[in-house]
Amino acid sequence: MALLDRDSRGYALSLDLLLALIPLTLVLGLVAADMDNLMYEMQDVIYRGSTERVAADTMNTLLTTSGDPYNWENNVANLKVAGLARYDNSSKLPRKYYLLPQKVVAITSPQIQDILGDEYGFSLNISSINSGTNVLLRGSRGDASVDPAAKDVVRVERVVLYASYEIVSDAVNIRGTGKPLTIEGNTFPTNIKYNEIYDYYVYVNSTGVTPISSAWVDINTATVVKPDDFRSGTNPVIKLIDPAEYGADVLKNQTELLDNDVTIRLAGSPTDKMNVYIIQVPKGTPIGEISLTGANTQKFKATLYVWVR
Repeated sequence: MALLDRDSRGYALSLDLLLALIPLTLVLGLVAADMDNLMYEMQDVIYRGSTERVAADTMNTLLTTSGDPYNWENNVANLKVAGLARYDNSSKLPRKYYLLPQKVVAITSPQIQDILGDEYGFSLNISSINSGTNVLLRGSRGDASVDPAAKDVVRVERVVLYASYEIVSDAVNIRGTGKPLTIEGNTFPTNIKYNEIYDYYVYVNSTGVTPISSAWVDINTATVVKPDDFRSGTNPVIKLIDPAEYGADVLKNQTELLDNDVTIRLAGSPTDKMNVYIIQVPKGTPIGEISLTGANTQKFKATLYVWVR
């Protein structure tokens, strides 16, 4: 009997072990059968993490740096890496998230693609938070849209500061002296590229007790604003600096950036006061939209979509 009892205990142990192995075998079988799905999901997580990192790095490069060189917008042929932030000449550092209009207008889709890499598609949009006005739309697709066939799209969004117009020269609080007064030396630069993408306006507003009646504004050798412009009490006086009207030399149009001279003349009494601004705006901006508020810094939204091609 003792021998039978020992044999029975061995049999029971073997049976318990067999029963314990059945669930383990089933689990291993299920894992093996679903291994392809697990590998796909792991691969998907890795790819998304890589895409998120590339998208964030690209956005940071565009919005927090001025590019290399920092003034690349003046000569795109020298561009190494594009950046949209203004460059502070005093601190010699970029002003992060404060965009320069000249850079925003000049940047192209291939320049952004160079930062991302060819394996990614993208769509970048910068628009006003208040009005929705779009100032930049670039992308790897012809219409800069998001690829509807993309399996996974990463979105990165940032708030930036931007002014639609740029005051490139100003002379404020000019006061009459009772005799002709001439002010010179307020220059602004242009070249062929700038003249292709920007228009320039003279903006004169009278701020004295009596309206201005005798004032002139010359750009280089051309008189753009004359006393006749004030005869009807118009305030402000806004004039397009149009080479077709004032001659090809009214704006410097060489390959390199050259300064345009601004000369202001005022013949009035001490009660006559005025401000003169030269405003740079995107090409084709109608005169009815020109205002000093357009040069005010506002909040814009930059949105970048990135996907693996």
